[in-house]
Amino acid sequence: MKQTLQTSIWSYRDVRLVLPARALSYAGDAIALIALMLRVSDGHGPAAVTALLLAFAVPTVAMIPFAGRIVDGFDSRTVLVWSGLLQVAAGVGVAFVHDLVPMLALVCVLQVGQAVSGPAWGALIPRIVGEELVGRSTGTSQALIGAATLAGSAAGGLLVGWVGTRGALLVDASTFLVLVFVARAVRTRRQPEPGTARERGGVSAGLRVIFDDSLLRVLVPALWVFVVAGEAVNVVEVFLITGELGLGPALYGAAGAATGAGAIAGAWYSGRLNGDRARAFSVVAGMAAIGGSSVLMGLAQDFVTLMVGAFAIGVGSGMLNAATSALVVTRSAERVRGRVIAALNGTVRSFSILAMLLGGLAGTLLGPRWTFVTCGVACAVAAVVVGYPVARSQAETKDSTKDSELEAVSH
Repeated sequence: MKQTLQTSIWSYRDVRLVLPARALSYAGDAIALIALMLRVSDGHGPAAVTALLLAFAVPTVAMIPFAGRIVDGFDSRTVLVWSGLLQVAAGVGVAFVHDLVPMLALVCVLQVGQAVSGPAWGALIPRIVGEELVGRSTGTSQALIGAATLAGSAAGGLLVGWVGTRGALLVDASTFLVLVFVARAVRTRRQPEPGTARERGGVSAGLRVIFDDSLLRVLVPALWVFVVAGEAVNVVEVFLITGELGLGPALYGAAGAATGAGAIAGAWYSGRLNGDRARAFSVVAGMAAIGGSSVLMGLAQDFVTLMVGAFAIGVGSGMLNAATSALVVTRSAERVRGRVIAALNGTVRSFSILAMLLGGLAGTLLGPRWTFVTCGVACAVAAVVVGYPVARSQAETKDSTKDSELEAVSH
């Protein structure tokens, strides 16, 4: 007789360790970003700030061919402990180094550790909760991370003012140390299967898995399009709010908080969905919500309309990210999940970098308002374009399932 499914992810001991610890780590990252932005902007120009943002982004992209193979090729506890220790060492180093070049180098080392530990945790969680609770655990994790990031961003400036930049960065390093202890304490482990860690020619096995899947080959490229169009507006958002609308820094921060709160709600909702069909349409709905809300923000004439648009963008983003992550995990074989997650993370980060460049160009050519409107329309069009093949793919899947059932009955 089939065992009754546990409906709460919190009934698993390892989940109670992993999800809060990962959220704490993201809070530390938010603190570190605020602290480093303040340090670099004091005495350096915009080029240095851009270099810092690239130092956070580029290692994840560069590690695409390697991170997944490490995750799938070694015991999960070994990977998580050593990548965590690397992050602790780099975090402490960043706290004590003030010269720009070595500081950027240490940030790169920190992100190399993150490029490995992120897919390692992402591939381990399904092993902890089982396939049926992947969506719920993913949505809950992203909701917790969103809340922790908001808290870390708010705490970053306060910590810098209270204990200085070095103290704030040491707080970040301590969160990685907590993750190391959690990695040691977690009982569930992923271990490589013989022959699965090899990848010829440096081509990412993760991308091959994505493009071999009928649904992921539609949704993941759509996610890349969204990242370019959706994140490009981040570059000009401050100019829209403080310049075009004439609102102060506090209200700019409030809009960011509204987006973060919406992302938490969207991730939580998406985590409650079951099945590929519901998650696929959650991705499309998230894209449509982001597109329409971006247009609304671009045309906003008052703070209330702006806040509604910011919150709705967050909801769409949370739905999109949580549903895509759950689909990528559930539709890939367990033995290659590290490589698939690393490929997804790295390519998304690549398009984030492109979005920063295009956002600055669009802001110069179109201005903040029309950058929002143009990017919003692009997202909405992408949602419509993606919606048709997603619906067709799901219909074909349903038809093939019915045919299989009929064939089974006839025999």
